[in-house]
Amino acid sequence: MINRMKTLSLGVAMAAAPLLSAAPASAQALGVASANLEAALGNAAALKTAETQIQTQYKAQIDAFNARRTAITAELTPMANEIQTLQNNPATAPATLQAKVTTYRTREAAAQRELQPLAAPFQRPLSYAQEQVASKLDAALRAAMVAKRVGIIVNPQAVVAIQPAADLTADVTTQLNALVKTVAITPPAGWQPGQGQQQGAAPAAPATPAARPQGR
Repeated sequence: MINRMKTLSLGVAMAAAPLLSAAPASAQALGVASANLEAALGNAAALKTAETQIQTQYKAQIDAFNARRTAITAELTPMANEIQTLQNNPATAPATLQAKVTTYRTREAAAQRELQPLAAPFQRPLSYAQEQVASKLDAALRAAMVAKRVGIIVNPQAVVAIQPAADLTADVTTQLNALVKTVAITPPAGWQPGQGQQQGAAPAAPATPAARPQGR
């Protein structure tokens, strides 16, 4: 089973609902609540099912990606540790440190270019599944706001303290589950990540599904 970790430069971008989102006037909403839309999306049942299907269908490709990523990590980690040691040493010449950093960044960029095509076979269907669920995210959020009589949603990162009842993350997931029962994992010919956004649908978040491997 693949660890629940994020890809580097391989996921689709999160374009959640605005930090401030107004409920319909008919709801007569009174309260303010918080919602982690990335978590709500990642916990959607349809997306979890799709991730399991992708893990099974693309197991060979995922295993190959993870094996190569592990080897690259083993190569880059000592380089990063050496840079950290040099940074902590006041006697390190700036030119020496800069040369090490440049070498590291060059190798890291090459590693990313190498990993991207290895991840493409399973990242593309995962992105397709995410966008199908994310296209209903705004509707799910607004339905949760109406149900809980909430007038304003704020990003959790902007909240200092909040009562559990004022967190609508689980409510948004419940609404997503009602709106999206299943999703396909086979993108149509010519489909590219982000295409739904261009057509007016909300793009998916870079959630942390089980089928999603991690780059550096």
